[in-house]
Amino acid sequence: MEQPLGDGFIIRNFLYGDASGLSRNGDNPNIAINQRECFPSPYTIELARNWIQYVRDNEAENRFVIANSKEAIGEIGIVVQPDVHRYSAEIGFWIGEAYWGNGLMTKAVNWMVDYCFQEKGLKRIFADVVEYNIPSQKVLQKCGFQLEGVFRKNIFKNDEFYDQFVYARLNEDEPTKPN
Repeated sequence: MEQPLGDGFIIRNFLYGDASGLSRNGDNPNIAINQRECFPSPYTIELARNWIQYVRDNEAENRFVIANSKEAIGEIGIVVQPDVHRYSAEIGFWIGEAYWGNGLMTKAVNWMVDYCFQEKGLKRIFADVVEYNIPSQKVLQKCGFQLEGVFRKNIFKNDEFYDQFVYARLNEDEPTKPN
């Protein structure tokens, strides 16, 4: 799978050769501060290799690389929810700091939502964002996500409590295939 985003950027499946780009672009405290604690920091090439192997073996249909012609520069993916929530998925994403502010992530999120609704038959895509991550909130808003609620002091990160903002976008069509 390969999806052009314009200006030489694409979304595609993970490749074993992506480890150096993921490590180089992801090893940044300005990225890690906005991610879950399982996001590696430092993001070593060995951790990137392990992650690529995991995704290729287990989540190849749900997680993708954002890349330019030289290397992987970020990731986007979903976690489909279990049981009665099986038509809902959480979206997550990051991109190297050198690529912030140019609309690339907005294009990637819009593509991912369309993919989830059209190809995976999902009804709802949601994201939770830590209160200080204003750029991700803006990306979600530009992509048609609505703020559903604020869970006060629900995130504990770096020895502090933060509010969790939950955004969601609904597929106005009925899901077409079961999960």
